[in-house]
Amino acid sequence: MKEIVGIWVTWNLNFWDRPEDFLKKRLTRNPAYPFREVSPNNFAVEIRDWRLQFGYLTAIFGVVTVFSWYFIFGYFDEYFFLFTVSALVTCMYLIGCFRQPRKLVLNSEVLEYLWYKGEELVYRGHYHNVYLRLAGQSTGSAIYYKLVIRGYKIEGQDLCRGTKNKEKLIKLAKRLAAKLNLNFFDYEDSSSNHAIRHYCPPAANRKTSSSTRPTGSAA
Repeated sequence: MKEIVGIWVTWNLNFWDRPEDFLKKRLTRNPAYPFREVSPNNFAVEIRDWRLQFGYLTAIFGVVTVFSWYFIFGYFDEYFFLFTVSALVTCMYLIGCFRQPRKLVLNSEVLEYLWYKGEELVYRGHYHNVYLRLAGQSTGSAIYYKLVIRGYKIEGQDLCRGTKNKEKLIKLAKRLAAKLNLNFFDYEDSSSNHAIRHYCPPAANRKTSSSTRPTGSAA
């Protein structure tokens, strides 16, 4: 089954389920979630940017609003019309920019990752530059943590909603990081929970390079 990262898939929209329980269920079914193991030590995930979904929803809302306005009032106000047209143009721009899915490929055997836009290879990097991390947001009375995947030249993504259960989320994050052979970093910069497996290689041996030329199809 193809896994897709994005607000409608990796986020748990059933708010009665705790985010850490949702993530645990997914990891039980697929230890590499949200990646799929396309071959031994080779993982891939398709990423849909939230701005694409925002563009679609806003465009639909705008069209419904225009027809509702005309049906109720029987005319178009000049300023309302200009605002609606501007909003629809913005939506079309977002859809055009983000309609192509992004794809992240991890090769834990040769220690490199590949970032695709559609079928075009945008960047090939060394494994130490892509990682899992806990991100936190303070609400004043508590800090809510979520698991994110970040990396150089890639568009980072959240893998779950925020939760106050930091300890359980760390355990699940380390479990996923071990499966993908990735570095894991805690929310704090200095922490005993960091799991660092890879370091920046010597300059002479570094194979990282950015490219705008496709060198092959995405996995």
